[in-house]
Amino acid sequence: MRRLWIFGLVIALAGCRGGEHRAATSSERPPVIIISIDTLRSDHLPAYGYRGVATPALDRFRRDAVLFERAYSLCPLTLPSHATLFTGKLPADTGLRDNVGFTLNKDAPTLAETLRKAGYRTGAAVSAFVLRGATGIGRGFETYDDRIDAGGSEQPMALVQRSGEASARVAQAFVEAHANEPFFAFLHLYEPHAPYDAPEPYRSQAKLPYDAEIAHADAIVGSFLQFLRDRGLYDRALIVLLSDHGEGLGDHGEEEHGVFLYREAIQVPLLVKLPGSRLAGTSVASPAQLTDVFPTVLQQVGLPSTSPTLVDLASHPMTRNIYSETLYPRFHFGWSELHSMTDGSQHAIRAPQPELYDLTRDPGEKTNVLDASRRDWTRLNAAMDPLVRASSAPAPIDPEEAAKLAALGYVSSSASVSPGESLPDPKTRIASLAEVKRATALYREGRYEDALASLQRIAAENPRMVDVWEMLSRANAQLGRVDAAIRAAKDGLRVAPDATHLAIDIANLELDRDPADAAAHAQLALRSDPSRAHDVLARVALRNGDLDSAEREARAALSANGERVQPLLTLARIQIRRNDPAAALSSLDEAACATGATVPPALPLLRGDAFARLGRGAEAEAAFREAIHVAPHDPAAYQSLTVLLASEGRYDDATATIRALAAAAPTPAGYAAIVQTLTTLGDEEGARFWAGEGRRRFRR
Repeated sequence: MRRLWIFGLVIALAGCRGGEHRAATSSERPPVIIISIDTLRSDHLPAYGYRGVATPALDRFRRDAVLFERAYSLCPLTLPSHATLFTGKLPADTGLRDNVGFTLNKDAPTLAETLRKAGYRTGAAVSAFVLRGATGIGRGFETYDDRIDAGGSEQPMALVQRSGEASARVAQAFVEAHANEPFFAFLHLYEPHAPYDAPEPYRSQAKLPYDAEIAHADAIVGSFLQFLRDRGLYDRALIVLLSDHGEGLGDHGEEEHGVFLYREAIQVPLLVKLPGSRLAGTSVASPAQLTDVFPTVLQQVGLPSTSPTLVDLASHPMTRNIYSETLYPRFHFGWSELHSMTDGSQHAIRAPQPELYDLTRDPGEKTNVLDASRRDWTRLNAAMDPLVRASSAPAPIDPEEAAKLAALGYVSSSASVSPGESLPDPKTRIASLAEVKRATALYREGRYEDALASLQRIAAENPRMVDVWEMLSRANAQLGRVDAAIRAAKDGLRVAPDATHLAIDIANLELDRDPADAAAHAQLALRSDPSRAHDVLARVALRNGDLDSAEREARAALSANGERVQPLLTLARIQIRRNDPAAALSSLDEAACATGATVPPALPLLRGDAFARLGRGAEAEAAFREAIHVAPHDPAAYQSLTVLLASEGRYDDATATIRALAAAAPTPAGYAAIVQTLTTLGDEEGARFWAGEGRRRFRR
């Protein structure tokens, strides 16, 4: 690769430094485009010497751009890393220290705000819920398109991220609308992020699923860049292509990212195409960081910039120290946070068991040379001191946000850690994360017993993993072990008193057993999640037969800024109890309008109940069958359908539905539902038979 140590190039670049750049006129101001390919390791791109995947679009772009050989992220997490990109500041200064529980510091001006004040139109299209605008990351963008159907925690990844093609279409529409004005467009792609499930033909283009995702991202970027060329915008634009962080891929025991600060997690691709493709095809060896993008953009559009820029790095090679941090291990697992400093040749990691790596001889960071290179360790460790700053614990987040982040694969709850407490080194505990992943997969496959065995081992070794307690609770609940489910949720709440979604879980579990305790736990969440808390209180009142209080609480839930679907379902239950099925259908229609791609099982179930009360049997049957389709393992819809069919004299169909329930939900709760239904219908012999079957299968 050509380097920029040539005297003539240095002279050519002298006029590009921030303090000397003349102000550009409105007609000269270049379009500014930043493309972020989430979770992309630099050493998995052919432009950086990799041979495991073909990226023709990125290779073509590289020929027009300046490539930074050693560029670093300041945090291996999506939201904090993008905050440093947009502000040019350290994570401690942005206020965003994690993906959850933090919002962008109001005193940190963003690139979008700065460019908008200078007359630029600003628009963004993001592909993942993690970059939701509610965190403040979208500040300054006129349009910040984060419309992603996130679904719930049980939903597949497709429902919590938007395809890169869809985001690119949003970005293209913005560019098309403002092509004749100065504009700043930000396009975020999520394709390389786990799980790696690239479609064909990309799946067949690489041996590693991760690399296939890169091939897919390459095609999306290629189409977007061609769009810019076709519109005559590409040549005069400033285009920055980068990633927010890398991916572990098991190199040091971490499959994904967030816990460690090794090179595979923090070294990222960074390519800058200057207007007119100046310096095309050149490379820069000086260490760069994502915070350099902010001043570089200002410099290139003619705005004042006092910080060194990427163009300055190109013209004046320099030795620099780059700082990175991750507080993710402390916040989520009760492990020690990590801090690191690299000058591009040496990499020091501050941890309970400190590490130093010689990147020149050991780019894979396999040999800790701290004992042999104490002087280098002391130098880099001292350089970290002014940058290492404590952080408050994450604020409680909305349980709906927690569910959406869980669906993305992020641990969403926070562990309670006392100041100054000695914490385990993540290196000694990282194997637990792989087991959590396996347990989560078992849970989602419905293998609750197997999941429980794994989760109990993890909880014994890592009692501060709040999400493990939550899964323990839910797995026990699925198996009908309500006492164990409540105990696990309460253990999790003791570990993290701010995890109020666990209080809501406890309230829901206690609803039919101890309504007073359910109400008490709902009260814990009234401040952080008033919508769900009032909804629980409504259902407590409904269970107690106090329909007026129930309706008052349900409407309070609807007036709160939060979930609407569940309170509407509760209101429909109240209206059914008031023998007003028509009003219930109206509430259910409103709930259907507020529902995204995921239909809650209670919606068609309640609709069937309302139809049955109105004597509309065919519609009731269709609704109950839809409820079974939506939640095939939930006994409730089978029960309602069985009663409806029996009431119509269709006993063979009713019996077939009972057998379908036994096949779909062969659990204690499933057999109990069959016995309850047959008892309700007066079939005592059938109830005894199925009770015996249940006792035989579940002797406990």
